[in-house]
Amino acid sequence: MSDDFRDPREPRDGRDGPTRLLVFRVAAERFAVPLMLVDEVMDSPPIQRLPDTPAVQLGVAALRGELVTVFDARAVLRVPPAAGDGAPRALLLFRHDGRRVGLAVDDVHDAITVDDEDVRSLPGADASDRTLVGLVKRNSDLIAILDAGAVLEAAGGVRP
Repeated sequence: MSDDFRDPREPRDGRDGPTRLLVFRVAAERFAVPLMLVDEVMDSPPIQRLPDTPAVQLGVAALRGELVTVFDARAVLRVPPAAGDGAPRALLLFRHDGRRVGLAVDDVHDAITVDDEDVRSLPGADASDRTLVGLVKRNSDLIAILDAGAVLEAAGGVRP
């Protein structure tokens, strides 16, 4: 796995301690990625669908003169749409090897700080699905922590 996309439970640069996570919603589910890996968050721009692309790819968006490939978080994470869900309303942008890649999500919530001991392991998880690395509970919400690199690799956008 690339150093750019690492498991939030692993020590960073030899230090242990809290991790800042950006929480977002896909359908009725809440997910989080390490905040330091998110290049930018923005309202979803117009997305141009391209012919003969996989279902996980929504298309491309022109952002400040740069074409960015945009992937559908619902399809990548295999989350069925919730009743009343429309088009994704927000875009998480990641940068890797000088290239920007977007992940379209339904909503973005606040960043949270999570101590290593607050991250719970996944019951019944195996190594075949590396996208989920743990769970954290905040109030009544259960938030799935994602490995950003594995999510983007599953989408076909970035191979760390």
